[in-house]
Amino acid sequence: MFSDFFYVLFQVILCACAIVIVVISRKTRTKGWSYPFKLLASRPTVQWWKSKLHLSPLRDTPSNQTNGCDAITIRTTAPDGSAVILYIKKLGGETPLAEVHVFVKLADGNTYKLPDESGTSKTAWEDYSNGWSAGGLKVEILEDQDRCRILYNGLMEADGAIQHVKLNLIWASASRSTRYPEDWNNRLAAETLALEPWRNQTWHDLLNKCGGVRRWSQFGAVQGRFQVFDDNGKVVKSDYLRTRGVKERVMTTKGPRRSLTLTVAANDGTIVNLQGLSYENLSQCISGSTRMPDFSLQNVTSCDLILSEFCETSNELPNTYCISVNVGNRCLKLVLRISDYGSRLLSGTKQEYEIIYRVVFAEINGECATGVLELCYERKDKLASPFSLKLKRHLKWREINNIIEPIAYCVEFEDPIASCVEVAGGKGASLALLSSVQKDEGYQVPPGFTITTKALEKHLEQNPDIKNAIKDIELAGVEYEEAVFKEKCNKAVKLFLTKELSGELRGSILKNLSNLRLKAVAYNLEAEPRFAVRSSAVGEDSEALSAAGQNDTVLGISSDEDVLRSVLKCWASMFAFTSAYYRRQNGQPCLCNGAVAVQLLVEPRVAGVMFTRHPEAGDPSRILITANYGLGESVVSGSVEPDTYIIKRSLHGTLSIANLQLGSKTKRIVTKGTGVDCEYTSDGDRSTACLEEDDVLRIARVGARQDELWGAGRDIEFAISKDGTIYLLQARPITSLETWTEEELLHELDLPIMSDDELLSFANTGEVLPKPITPLTHDLVYKLLDRGISNLIPDNHDIYSKSVAMTHNRVAVPLYNSIYRRVPKTIDINLRMLEISIHGHKVADDSTLSTALHRREPKITDKLFSILDMIKYLIISKWRMNDTVERVSKMKIDTDTDSVSDMCKYVTEFDEIAYFRNHSITSAASTFTQFIAMSVLLEGKSDFSPEQCNEIGVMLNSGDVLSAEVPQGLERLAQTLEDSGKDEEFKKLDPKVAMSWLETNLPDVFEQATRFLHEHGHRSIMEFELSTKPWALVPEDLMKVLMHVTPNTNVKQPKTMEEVIASLKTPQKPSTRKALRWILPLCQRAVRYRECTKAHLILAIHKIRLAVIHLGHLMVKNWYLPRHDLVFYFRTHELRKYVETRDPALLKKAIQRQNYYGKWCKLKFSELNTGWVDPLKVEGPKISSDGSVKVAGTSVCGGEVVARACVVRDLSEIDTLRKGDILITHATDIGWSPYFPLLSGIVTELGGLISHGAVIAREYGLPCIVGAVDATSLFQTGDHVCLSSTTGVVEKVKVES
Repeated sequence: MFSDFFYVLFQVILCACAIVIVVISRKTRTKGWSYPFKLLASRPTVQWWKSKLHLSPLRDTPSNQTNGCDAITIRTTAPDGSAVILYIKKLGGETPLAEVHVFVKLADGNTYKLPDESGTSKTAWEDYSNGWSAGGLKVEILEDQDRCRILYNGLMEADGAIQHVKLNLIWASASRSTRYPEDWNNRLAAETLALEPWRNQTWHDLLNKCGGVRRWSQFGAVQGRFQVFDDNGKVVKSDYLRTRGVKERVMTTKGPRRSLTLTVAANDGTIVNLQGLSYENLSQCISGSTRMPDFSLQNVTSCDLILSEFCETSNELPNTYCISVNVGNRCLKLVLRISDYGSRLLSGTKQEYEIIYRVVFAEINGECATGVLELCYERKDKLASPFSLKLKRHLKWREINNIIEPIAYCVEFEDPIASCVEVAGGKGASLALLSSVQKDEGYQVPPGFTITTKALEKHLEQNPDIKNAIKDIELAGVEYEEAVFKEKCNKAVKLFLTKELSGELRGSILKNLSNLRLKAVAYNLEAEPRFAVRSSAVGEDSEALSAAGQNDTVLGISSDEDVLRSVLKCWASMFAFTSAYYRRQNGQPCLCNGAVAVQLLVEPRVAGVMFTRHPEAGDPSRILITANYGLGESVVSGSVEPDTYIIKRSLHGTLSIANLQLGSKTKRIVTKGTGVDCEYTSDGDRSTACLEEDDVLRIARVGARQDELWGAGRDIEFAISKDGTIYLLQARPITSLETWTEEELLHELDLPIMSDDELLSFANTGEVLPKPITPLTHDLVYKLLDRGISNLIPDNHDIYSKSVAMTHNRVAVPLYNSIYRRVPKTIDINLRMLEISIHGHKVADDSTLSTALHRREPKITDKLFSILDMIKYLIISKWRMNDTVERVSKMKIDTDTDSVSDMCKYVTEFDEIAYFRNHSITSAASTFTQFIAMSVLLEGKSDFSPEQCNEIGVMLNSGDVLSAEVPQGLERLAQTLEDSGKDEEFKKLDPKVAMSWLETNLPDVFEQATRFLHEHGHRSIMEFELSTKPWALVPEDLMKVLMHVTPNTNVKQPKTMEEVIASLKTPQKPSTRKALRWILPLCQRAVRYRECTKAHLILAIHKIRLAVIHLGHLMVKNWYLPRHDLVFYFRTHELRKYVETRDPALLKKAIQRQNYYGKWCKLKFSELNTGWVDPLKVEGPKISSDGSVKVAGTSVCGGEVVARACVVRDLSEIDTLRKGDILITHATDIGWSPYFPLLSGIVTELGGLISHGAVIAREYGLPCIVGAVDATSLFQTGDHVCLSSTTGVVEKVKVES
């Protein structure tokens, strides 16, 4: 019997084995019979190999590797079909190259790509400290692994036409990084090995080959503006792009034979990023990751993609294709429809790779999706030798750290030391660099030398009274009053001019001056040469700070004594009112280092200014030249209307004059006597162009080469002598081209919206924070608040999965990641009660519920764990309250320090999350008790009526609540004041002196008010916002409130708990009221714990506020800031960097944010917002032209503004100017500089695109037009005007509410 049983069992086992073998052989017949065994054996090898991998730090900035390729790539698309694809690659070698690719597809089907034949732009690699920069494309890393700013300003091809485009985008990450090969799924890695036949190569070698590509990627979104300009610089297309996809960092030493990358984003938030690599002797290596709708990030575990069957060559692109991807326990079916939209390019130092990009329209499990397919193939017909660049950037300022030789008082332009800004100042260093290549570039630089910053230091050392006078200027800048500040500046200037240069310093200058006279003979200049003495301050003529015309230039002098006096005059001008005020406004130290450049003065026939890229928008295909007879001062100062030339530069470098606009050229500046003089030009000169066509093209060619040599656009001063020689007198960066736009600043902190059905609410946050928050509040409060709440939400420990979101600098609640994170399969009373507590009304419908369930399927244990969590919070809430009280009481702010860096470190490193976590716990506990009370009250009903909702509110609002102490305290104060009999006298006082009056006349009331301020002075509207000024900081605001509070003589006693319960109509059962008598005290205690925790959290925030204010005052004292409240408009990392470097670009960004803040406060939003958030279109004041006055001019800085006009014909009338005015004047010069920060726009009758007003307007980002003839006569101060710099028109308008 037993033998029969074993026989049957043996037969069954044999049959089962046979079936298994048949099934396996069918499934693996394309992979070989040994595939299952190799798959099983390869798993331990993969695990061992991955355990030996070295985890390198993740950085978005370029690595230091010298061979192979290092790249940053962004591939994104949107449901409307728009797409953004771009990369910058660092190609290693003896001379590293930068390779750039940019492709943009708009929703209307228009595509834009680089016009180069290879599809890429290659330039010499240049290190960029903040990220990546090459070929007009810049990726500025704002926060590593989180945000970056993408700029492109250059030429692109669309339908065969070359057009100038600008791209201003912000990338925001929506997931943590996934690494390859570290996060490569073990099963996929094992499949890679199992697919290969047995060879002599070990599996370890094959895996090392796969590991030759190191990659990390993040899912996220890009949003920003894409603009196209016509040949005249006018915007012809402006689209706001919002796309989703992947940011990738890739480093390779040896590239694969071919590769595939597929990024597909569905409308529901699912994104798949799939990579396939194929090497010689390694057929395919598949890896990938997905972002799911619930914000989770998961690695691909299996995929049916076979590389050899999909696009094996570049000519085999199918129209449609299906791929199945397994992620955990889910299978994603991808249906791809590959479009013709895309680009084809040649990549690598030998163009050894062909890369194809295609926009893909797809479905992921039936959800509509779009994406990008990238195919890369190794080319057989690659170049024989590496690609070499004929043009390299040669002109770079020398770093002070690289100078080891001693620095003299004077250095000639040819001396390498002279090209260091810290030694020679901005102007002197540029002249030295221009001199270094003049022999090869077809121009000359008038010979000269620089009196170094060491000379000024020596002069101040010899004259301590001057140094003390400069210290007085610095002190006057703290509590700024213009009259006092001017007085201190004038005193310092007079002291400079009354001193004489002596000793070794004087001897060095005279010796170099003597040598310069000898050079004049060699250059065939006058027998008695004249000189130009130019100020050259450290920091001026930089990328972010022009300091245009702030410091003196003295022209036409000839004697030694005149030169020595001019040197003193140049030094003195650095501390004159306009220059000192400019430094104060731009955060530069009062005692600045300064050099002086001394040059032979060339008597020119014509002189002027050239922008190698048109300054209005930075168009590289248009060169702007303005010129006049005589010396160039008439053009630079804007005192005459010069001739203006637009030169068109083709892709191949061909130059042609596109436009000539004759200026009036009524005067010119010439040398005369011991200086210069202004003389009128003849009618003949005025009516003809001052430059011949050949001269214009010669100057333009020099400018084009300078653009290439500097690697960026340049603002160049030039002169042409009577014999036709071109002289370059200066070359500075074109400022303002990379200034942040309002749109960028408005959206820089936005939550990346990864699905079309994302739901954001302003219901609760709109009450607590009804206005935008400042950047410092974002970092020190919002981030901690988000972390504190996220710590309470199960499975929400990814910093990119936000419980509190940002959009338009406002705080919102992402509902699917908060109240709809765990939802039942049907809408129940608990969900409705949660909505009532946050929104005050019902929100969810069937569509909302369906989306929530699609994101996270409910688990059986969800409700149990939620209840357990709430019980835990209820138990520990009192302990958390006490912990908060203790922590806040021990929180000490050291405001005694005078060190800016120490105070900055203390403020920016504040990271006390415990306050926010404790408040979140007590709030959750309070909400839980309210749910219990509401459930008991409703007696199991599935819904509630408005009347029942009102009873719930009455019940929950009963009891002694801490927040009621503020109005009650005010009532008591008002009553005490009325009882004194002096309340009417008090109400007539100026609120600013009311507190002092109370101290003198009503000491009891004063003591009570002081006690109130001590206990509640830190509370206010927008109390979570650091820049808010609560009563403790402005007691006069409390006095204003007190003047309007009328004591309530009919104070009703609050109802007792028994009275409240007895008044309820909803309960139908006696047991319900009995239960409520037990539950209500629990609710009231929980509310007290919550309110106490919140009050102390607000107190902690107030203590940080006081520290920030102290830091702001220290920064004003040390000339980092012109106003202490600007400190609130920095991010913490920006603040640290700014204190370390005084980078004026960071201060300018903070000033812009502050200037825009009032406008942003006026934006209105819906309570509920689906997808990307946009403000409501609120009908504002009606603006209409009255037709009476309209003047056209030349636009120099874009934008449109409606404001009050202030007509100022002379600087003596400046007292009529108000903050926010549009200035209408004849022309501006350096004396107007202090008033530009007050303006909202500028209109001048005189001046060109490079006049003083135009330069400063671009620097401040102000709408501006010049050449508005008779504007000062046609408009009057007080008129409402609309200045449209886009159309170049200013007109009088009517403004109706």
